[in-house]
Amino acid sequence: MRGTSALTGLAVAGLSAVLVLAPAPPVLASAGGTQAVATPDDDNNNKKRKRCRPDFFVKLDDLSPMNFFIPRTRFIDGPGGTITATVERETRVYAEIEIEREQQPELTRRDIIRRFRLMINPLLAEEHVVRAGHQYTHEISKGKYGNLWYRVFGYRVGFTAWRQLGTCRLHRVTSGVASVPARVEGWKYWETDHPVFRGRRLH
Repeated sequence: MRGTSALTGLAVAGLSAVLVLAPAPPVLASAGGTQAVATPDDDNNNKKRKRCRPDFFVKLDDLSPMNFFIPRTRFIDGPGGTITATVERETRVYAEIEIEREQQPELTRRDIIRRFRLMINPLLAEEHVVRAGHQYTHEISKGKYGNLWYRVFGYRVGFTAWRQLGTCRLHRVTSGVASVPARVEGWKYWETDHPVFRGRRLH
């Protein structure tokens, strides 16, 4: 065609073409002298890396109520009538803690009990003192045998200790089992058809 320029695309109808150059990606020097190009994906990956505050915590794996029965406070009477019992001597009840690995500076005996108070019951204690006294009387059903046993309430706890790293990974430190008394006590009463002690019938 006449009048058609051989430079089509560069100057058509008085329009000038503009060449836009994209900025070159930054070049990073490596320790070996070679060069690596930083890409937008590298920046995104750095932003996506999650960071956590280092921490140490205890997790409860198993929890069940239990009784700490006091020695020399087990009584049986009957058949029928009335049973009366008294705590005649002072007794101390202690928490028992078994840890998989003992040398754990973050997890002392006192620290375990403190954590359990916050997580389970504020009445839990390292030890509890049962004072003398506490007399109790109960009517026994006709033909039955009455049983009394003084106890301190508490819990049996299975637990694990964990450490959270700055990378948010969790590291299992140790595990253990604890029997912990509470500052609550009282008599347990029940009835049987025959006098029984430690699963055996008495004559």
